Amino acid sequence: MSEIQSELPIPSKEDIEKMAFTLAQIYPNPMIPVQFPDFIHNIYNRVYPKYFIYAVLSAGIKHINSDRSMEATYAKNALVLIKNEKDSSNPLILWACMFLITYTAEAHDAKTNSFSQGNYIFHTS
Repeated sequence: MSEIQSELPIPSKEDIEKMAFTLAQIYPNPMIPVQFPDFIHNIYNRVYPKYFIYAVLSAGIKHINSDRSMEATYAKNALVLIKNEKDSSNPLILWACMFLITYTAEAHDAKTNSFSQGNYIFHTS
């Protein structure tokens, strides 16, 4: 996980807008601070730090694209970038973590999903 991709694709502005409004309906808590025009603009134009953009996309890409293969890539890249962040007092780190928790709670892997919801059950394979 130490290797991250330098640039991951960012969806179109229209797709980001669709994703933002869908996230607000499905996951209202992490979307409370959003001012939609700024949020959409800042993601599309890469104004926010990469870790934040990737965290948002990890939670929301499934709502604009049926191909879920990039979710984990966005989440892993966001985590690595957060760990490498020098200024840990930036509130965007906490906000990004809220999106990563949202992604984790929706993960397909039963072990990860159980753990993220506090169900510490040992799974045998």
